[in-house]
Amino acid sequence: MYHVIGTGLTTTLLYLISYLLYRNGFYSLNLHRKIWNSVLAIVFLLTAAAGVFLALQISYKWNIPITRSILKWHVETGIGLSFTGLFHFLWHLKYFIKTSGRQEKQATELWLSEYDNFNVSINLFITGFVSTSLQILMMKEIINISGGYELVAGTFLGSWLIGSGAGAYLAGKSNINDVRKINLFFAFSPVVSIILLFSLSKLFLQTGETPTFLVSMVLTILVLFPFCFISGFTFIKLIAYAKSSMKLDPGKSFSVETTGGIAAGIVVTFLGTGALNTYQTILLIILLAVTYVLLTFFIKNIISVNLFRLLVLTASILIIVTNSDVFFRQLLMQGVKVSKSEETPYGNITIAEYGGEKSIYYNQRLLSYNDDVTEREEDIHYAMLQRERIESVLMISGLLWSHLPEILKYPVKKVVYVESDPSLIKYEQVSVLKQFEGIEVRNEDAYRYIQKSQNKFDVVLLILPPPSTLQLSRFYSVEFFSSVHEKLNPGGVFMCSAGINTNYFNKESIYLNSSVFNSLSSVFRNVKPILGNKIYFLASNDSLSAEICSLSEKRGIKNTYVSPDFLSDELIIMKSDEFLSLLDVNISKNFLTKPLAALYYQSFHLSKKISEKLPAIFFLIIVFLLPAAFIKRRSNLMYFSAFALAGYEIVLLLVLQLTAGNMYQLTGIIIAGFMAGLAMGSGMNFFSENKSRFALKIIALMAFYAICGLLVQKILIMKSFIPVVILIFILSFIPSLLTGNIFRELTRHNVNSSEVSIIYTSDLAGSALGFIFFSAVVVPLIGLRYSMLLITVIVLAGFVSLFATKNRHF
Repeated sequence: MYHVIGTGLTTTLLYLISYLLYRNGFYSLNLHRKIWNSVLAIVFLLTAAAGVFLALQISYKWNIPITRSILKWHVETGIGLSFTGLFHFLWHLKYFIKTSGRQEKQATELWLSEYDNFNVSINLFITGFVSTSLQILMMKEIINISGGYELVAGTFLGSWLIGSGAGAYLAGKSNINDVRKINLFFAFSPVVSIILLFSLSKLFLQTGETPTFLVSMVLTILVLFPFCFISGFTFIKLIAYAKSSMKLDPGKSFSVETTGGIAAGIVVTFLGTGALNTYQTILLIILLAVTYVLLTFFIKNIISVNLFRLLVLTASILIIVTNSDVFFRQLLMQGVKVSKSEETPYGNITIAEYGGEKSIYYNQRLLSYNDDVTEREEDIHYAMLQRERIESVLMISGLLWSHLPEILKYPVKKVVYVESDPSLIKYEQVSVLKQFEGIEVRNEDAYRYIQKSQNKFDVVLLILPPPSTLQLSRFYSVEFFSSVHEKLNPGGVFMCSAGINTNYFNKESIYLNSSVFNSLSSVFRNVKPILGNKIYFLASNDSLSAEICSLSEKRGIKNTYVSPDFLSDELIIMKSDEFLSLLDVNISKNFLTKPLAALYYQSFHLSKKISEKLPAIFFLIIVFLLPAAFIKRRSNLMYFSAFALAGYEIVLLLVLQLTAGNMYQLTGIIIAGFMAGLAMGSGMNFFSENKSRFALKIIALMAFYAICGLLVQKILIMKSFIPVVILIFILSFIPSLLTGNIFRELTRHNVNSSEVSIIYTSDLAGSALGFIFFSAVVVPLIGLRYSMLLITVIVLAGFVSLFATKNRHF
């Protein structure tokens, strides 16, 4: 399928946004033309390259493997080429009709004196509050749409920072100083991004479709760029205004803006506990920004001010009392009729109907439906048929009302159900829960429950998604399997699934399943794969059998699907043996501190559409690595320090998950700790009198990272909850304090916004690369301790680069 209309409309919309920014003075006509001439050149080269390969294949019968993968991109880039070629012709039309035009003049505007009395500190605070709030909320939405694994999350954070960095960089070169106009664009730019989110999702995604990584990346960048660009641009211009009018140095301005971000993290975390849904909060944040700008710069008459305040109050009440999320969810899920949407600290629960049947969607993924007999029987019976006598069962996640009737086909006395999201329990069918008195529901993190529980079980069922994220990977680690092993009665059975059964197993799929299999085999004496709709792994110290049909008849268990009527023992055994022969015993096991399963899953996800793998990697390099080539040497320290801090933040958040469990509220507090450190460090003036003391700060930062690398194993074995959280908060604060102060030192002697924008852009570009590089590659590949060592080396690289530079800003 070729997206002719989608690609064409997207290209047109992006051009109009670029043209609007040029017309309002954000950058020059020459830069506007350079951007679109560059786009024209890129799509021309891509289209030409694809055409050459296709011509060689057809004309000379050459077997060029890459031809199939570039066929789609030949057409897509051709569509983009036609639209950019049209724009190129229009802005050179004067050449063809020989009309003369005046040479563009872009005089530097003075700061508008009639607004000099406005408080720029409040403006900086509002900018930080709005930017951070929307970052948290939009990240949640885009991750839900795109699948929720680390590569997407890293791409989001990287795209946000790259877009902000582009705006900051151009702000240093732009002559527009109209604070009123800049703030007006900032207030309304989120609306553009929201419109792009829904329109692009509708144009490029089918109902219920999880996009490929390349589509997710392109969607993320296009949606975020309008708001992020204006956000970065606004911040640099406000820094320049504060420097000019209030003699406020850039470090203090950064501190005020970051304080707004801290407030946003606290407020959004609180509202995310269920007080308001995502789109309600987004609308209120946008309304706040618009209200501030209009009341500060445009509406001055006292009667008009009061009427506008009344209008804003009415709009706010309407947003709160009406569930606007139902409307927005309906736009994203057009194949079903959405009747309810609820936000929880753990995700979004949506109730929808299709053909009169009600279904539950969790983070826009189908969680339950009426006729799920195949899935629920496989989730239960492959494990429970293994033993003749079963009294106690532990079920981790999955829907209880769907699976409990299957469990009760056996003479069980006790069922413990562990689910981290308590809101899901509200949607359980009460009649099913009442039919068995031996049910115990625990709303807590399953990993922590396994560690502290004194109960023993005959069967443990792990009904979680595959190890697609660092968070989920811990449930497929050697450490978790060891904890489960300790909670099993003699002869007990454990079952999990690392993903769906694709029938054809490529290299990436083999790596993923081999890592999980080898991790299980290091703990249990017997591990047997059973291939159903998913790939199930049974593990026990006692014997296991793949003769499922014979076992169901022997136990007297009457099923619809897991029975001799649908399945054949010979076929199950044959598939199990064939799959077992494919697994590689040399593939590394999955550990808490080295979550390779997450890396293997991401590689497997990329391999699902092989034609997009190389373009995705190429696009990643262009977007996140290429900016490093434009970083000036004198700002290398800022780039590498931000790179290291972003990687350290990923490491610390993983440590938090491993020690405190899946604690979303605590994650917000830890991020607030990072931002508090940045705010204080950039606002404080300590040990900055000379070069040697500045160098001492950098050495202290490197030493801190190295010590944390040595202590990370000790932190992971701490059992006390509150001391762990306090320690992690302190560990998040200290390096942020030093990094924030580095920004202050590098900017405090700069008198023009251009130099400040370069350093701030370096900060954002380094953070962008750090988030995606460490979350998707480094931590899964080399583990926590060596990641900390690498972070230390990164800071050292910036330190060496700085002191090798002649023009230093301290």
